[in-house]
Amino acid sequence: MEKELKTITGEITNYIFESEDSMYKVAKLDTEDGEITITGSFPHLDEGLTYDFTGHFKENKYGLQFAVESYNKSKSFSKDGLISYLSSDKFYGIGEKLASNIVEALGTDCIDVILKDPNVLYDIKGLTKAKAQILYDALQRNNAEEQVFIKLYGFGLTSKMVSRLYEVYGVKAANIIEENPYTLIKDVEGYGFKKCDKLAMSLGIDKKDMKRLKASVFFTINNVCYNYGFTFLTEKQLINSTLGLLQDPEIEASLIEDAVMALIEEKKLVSLDDRIYDTRLYNAENKVRDKLIKIYNTKGNIKKKEKVEEALSYVEGEMGIEYTPMQKEAIINALSNKLSIITGGPGTGKSTILKGIINTYSRLFDMPIGSDDFSYKVIMAAPTGRAAKRMAEATLFKASTIHRALGYTTDGNFLHDSLNPLTCSLLIIDEASMLDILLASNLFDALLGSCQIILVGDANQLPAVGPGNVLQDLINTSIFKVSKLNQIMRQAKDSNIIRLSSMVMEKRIDYRIFSAKKEVFLFNYESKNIIDGIIRMLDNFIDKGGDLFSGIQILAPMYNGVAGIDEINRKIQEKYNKEEKTLVRGDKIFKKGDKVLQLKNDRELDIMNGDIGRIIDIVKEEEKDVLMINFDDRMIKYPTSNLDSLSLAYAISIHKSQGSEFPNVILPMVLSYRIMLKPKLFYTAITRAKEKLIILGSTEAMDTAIHAQDDVRQTSLAQRINDASNVKFEVKINDPEIPFETLGEYDMDGITPYTFMDN
Repeated sequence: MEKELKTITGEITNYIFESEDSMYKVAKLDTEDGEITITGSFPHLDEGLTYDFTGHFKENKYGLQFAVESYNKSKSFSKDGLISYLSSDKFYGIGEKLASNIVEALGTDCIDVILKDPNVLYDIKGLTKAKAQILYDALQRNNAEEQVFIKLYGFGLTSKMVSRLYEVYGVKAANIIEENPYTLIKDVEGYGFKKCDKLAMSLGIDKKDMKRLKASVFFTINNVCYNYGFTFLTEKQLINSTLGLLQDPEIEASLIEDAVMALIEEKKLVSLDDRIYDTRLYNAENKVRDKLIKIYNTKGNIKKKEKVEEALSYVEGEMGIEYTPMQKEAIINALSNKLSIITGGPGTGKSTILKGIINTYSRLFDMPIGSDDFSYKVIMAAPTGRAAKRMAEATLFKASTIHRALGYTTDGNFLHDSLNPLTCSLLIIDEASMLDILLASNLFDALLGSCQIILVGDANQLPAVGPGNVLQDLINTSIFKVSKLNQIMRQAKDSNIIRLSSMVMEKRIDYRIFSAKKEVFLFNYESKNIIDGIIRMLDNFIDKGGDLFSGIQILAPMYNGVAGIDEINRKIQEKYNKEEKTLVRGDKIFKKGDKVLQLKNDRELDIMNGDIGRIIDIVKEEEKDVLMINFDDRMIKYPTSNLDSLSLAYAISIHKSQGSEFPNVILPMVLSYRIMLKPKLFYTAITRAKEKLIILGSTEAMDTAIHAQDDVRQTSLAQRINDASNVKFEVKINDPEIPFETLGEYDMDGITPYTFMDN
């Protein structure tokens, strides 16, 4: 049911509230019917002038308020209001007497008169030319801003949209939108094709306009690639998916073909062997191929296998450890080859192997671990801060995020690249399954040709959230030496968490594993009762002295729905956080003590997508609200202008949990998640738990997950590398006739097509 819109007219008498991080305001409006409270996003309108506000009345805890949807200057101003306005602080040197003289001489439409011809001011008694110029310049500035807002509202946009567009484009906003509304897809977060298309239609843009068709194609290829992890689409996939986005019988395939050709000519897309690439993804794959082949073919100081075996034997004696034959082989392969991969599931000893690699390398080159020389020559890194921390704990040597190792700058670039390479002779990357093609491109581009590379990861985990399937692609190449660990270590053999993860990969679960009531637990719940079940588990956990912040983590596949992440977080915050210090911005509520998640990389604050923190306090600094958040023992002053990048983290997505481990995990598994239930997703969730895994749901949902088909990622990195080595390799292609879902403006994991553009 649409809200009934009304128009009210009046003068703003004072502002009750003005947000520091948006244009949202609460003000008192003096009307013929008395004083009314208005709310909405608009510039600081001047007291004394009359405005027409269109919107609707709403009742809330503050009483009856008028929510502004649009506004305009009234056609008639009162004489007293104009005098008050012109003698305000906005116009230096214009007092009440001069303002009165201007209104008497030029009338109540004096503002329009002055803007049309500033020379009329020269005949005003007592007004010097200097003051006349100041008055005219100020009126122009105020009018320019107001006219932009009025025009934006005229496009039928909501006040929130208007505010966002003005923040991005400033006074040029209306002109940019009129010229090409589809520009918003790239420039303004939260604008997908559908929103822009609706705006374009209201502006009279023709359905077959090439601007519209090119925007639909470019949005489609980006959205599909970033939501599905592809680096390309076939031409048929792209055309069918774009037609599915437009859903317009008047748009024929030939028109989409023309748009594709136009984008290729503009070098925004690349066509190769019936595949269409976004140019950025095409170049990233090429750069990775070229650099890895160069490293493979460049001589480095690689020790012979016998020397590595000798050094490893010494290290075993020093550390008092005896590696299994499989672990020894992995360490020897890693250190006697230029490029190598170690892959295996939980319990196969990857962390122990990492420590062995570090110590053996130290012995081989006679460099004590921790010495300046060793730190200069060896870099250990991981895609996330938590994974890097675990890596450092396992090896007793410093590790960082890949972004930090590359020198992530505030302008979105990296200090280290091919022109300013890293100095390391050995690079070790853990949790390599999380590498997307864009980050991999930046990483390998910054390496010297003599560098030795070791990638460590679990190929059975979910691949990167961004485009590409780098670890699996490199496993499939002819240049990487691959060590596959499939033997569970003795100390891990009794773990039912590890047993369950192996069952998932084998596509058979012996449900008697839950009867043992040891490490893995199953409680039957339906979707509608999932949150009740979670609350019951948390109550029990807290009663036994558990810490809700650091001791337990809820993982779920989807954000939406009665069992979705958003609803779980809302209910947990409501029940367990009774703090009065609260910050409300739109539909987001944060409280002191809340567990929070960073949703994207922030160069200025130096926090990464997936970092988890805790709100220690909510304070005022220079009259602005600031969240004090502890991210892994680093206190960050988090401005409220960045709140779109922050969410509650009592429950997080399984994708966001990659690279992390938690003592205890609660995992809802219900059939309402069906579309997301896949083996790798289930496996990844299980392997996040260190001590206990509590599954709330049904065996039917688990059966659905293990027997589903994991998504096939369309990537061509492996083929490109193998082609260069004259090795045949066939790229997996999904059915070219099936169009992919392209709407994803708020998809199941909160990813938009441009989320990863700054990686």
